[in-house]
Amino acid sequence: MPHSHLFARLLACLLLAATLAVTSPVMAASANYELRVVDAKTQLPCAAKIRITDSRGKAKRIKGALMINGSAYFTGSLKMELRPGQYQFRLDAGPEYPFLEGNFILNSGDSDSRTIELKQFIDMTQEGWYPGNLAMAGETADLETIMMADDLVFGNHITWDNQLNRWAGKPIGSPVITFGGDRYLWQLGGEDNRAGGKLWFARLAQPLPVQRLSDEYPAATFFQPDLKNAHVTARSPLEPDLPLWISEDLLDSVCILSPEIEAYQFGPKHPLAEQAQKIRKGDVTGNSRLALEMYFKLLETGIRLPPVAANGTVSEEQTSRLDRVYAHVDGVFTPDAWWQAIDAGQTFVTNGPLLRASVDGKLPGHVFPIRIGEKNEFQIALSLATRQTIIYLEVIKNGEKDVEISLEEYKDRQGILPPVEFTDSGWFLVRVVTQESGYYQYATTAPFYVEANGQPRISKSASEFFRDWVFRRAMNIDLPDGDQRNEIIDLQRSARDFWQKRAKQANAP
Repeated sequence: MPHSHLFARLLACLLLAATLAVTSPVMAASANYELRVVDAKTQLPCAAKIRITDSRGKAKRIKGALMINGSAYFTGSLKMELRPGQYQFRLDAGPEYPFLEGNFILNSGDSDSRTIELKQFIDMTQEGWYPGNLAMAGETADLETIMMADDLVFGNHITWDNQLNRWAGKPIGSPVITFGGDRYLWQLGGEDNRAGGKLWFARLAQPLPVQRLSDEYPAATFFQPDLKNAHVTARSPLEPDLPLWISEDLLDSVCILSPEIEAYQFGPKHPLAEQAQKIRKGDVTGNSRLALEMYFKLLETGIRLPPVAANGTVSEEQTSRLDRVYAHVDGVFTPDAWWQAIDAGQTFVTNGPLLRASVDGKLPGHVFPIRIGEKNEFQIALSLATRQTIIYLEVIKNGEKDVEISLEEYKDRQGILPPVEFTDSGWFLVRVVTQESGYYQYATTAPFYVEANGQPRISKSASEFFRDWVFRRAMNIDLPDGDQRNEIIDLQRSARDFWQKRAKQANAP
């Protein structure tokens, strides 16, 4: 797989800069330019996003375009009216195409159009990997543009939450919209965001009645009888009621990568307030690192929830990042097959590099049986394509770093990582980290699992950590004495007993 596209990017940037630097003797107060983008192989129009900044670094708003965080999203072509001057640009059609970056000059009266060909350097769907975003909000037409520009195949559209149900009084038709030939938007996605944390819902036939609920009552588990075929995702591993949700078997996945995690706010009564206080002020990676630490600790308890990713909602504060989850589908893609792959943990999450791993032909989520005490080596086959500079690759084993190598060492080893050794139950995954500034950019596979004598690894200290988490959460339930408070406290007691029992079942420290 390619690891650097510097020459291709530089050539493309020079070509685009040349096409944009058009002069005209006609004097006017503005310049007009139409940019068309096509796939180099198919010659079909490409959706993309472009961020144009002036000489002061200020992003320019393009009239008529969908603007998110200073980037203009468009399909096929974009008409721009700009003042004369010098500009910088960054054109992006998703992680399977190289960036186009460079500078251009527009003079008064310029009027021209150009077609730019983008050459796809990898086709993930040809390998059976399909990207999705588990939490998108906004107008359907805008989300379709975003999905095509960001090259997403599946999106979960949040159309109801605690404040609003868009479907109230309206007939509910097909929950899935198909567009762009092979893209799918689930229209009945929802959100419940209260004191216990935020949950995202997908695959429901109708919205849940979460409007006008109190912050603490009823617990989110109240709706479990209505979730027969639904997929429920915790917004992060930092949610206050995460241990309760797990004890009640509410969750199907945990989001470990999203801009919302980086923006997460810890109040003084949050069960993880002490851990959050250790994050250095101004450390933009702190929340993301803590979320990963909590996810690894969860895996240490023997709980197997697949990791997923999301990129939030459409608003002025939304980032134009590419946080997403890839799920592997054998054969013909369908939304059901994609969800089945998510449930099986055949995934990787990323906001940059494209990381695929297998062991003996098995994908993440697979459970390898071994005999206790016997040495077993697992050789990871790794494929990596990236537009960013990789700082290092690492193998995480049972929550700890087992292997760390630089990209140069990885190349020198011809893509072969050192084997991972097990004599007992455990789990492992592969992660790569880039040097992208401004946020924590990485990709990680879902875990592979190892079972000795048919038993998962259960850490006593990790189980006790979640038991104590329940204590801290229960102490700060904000309800007056009465039946409602008693009901919530009983749920927390049940969660405490769940984690205490798990600690007693532990087969690891």
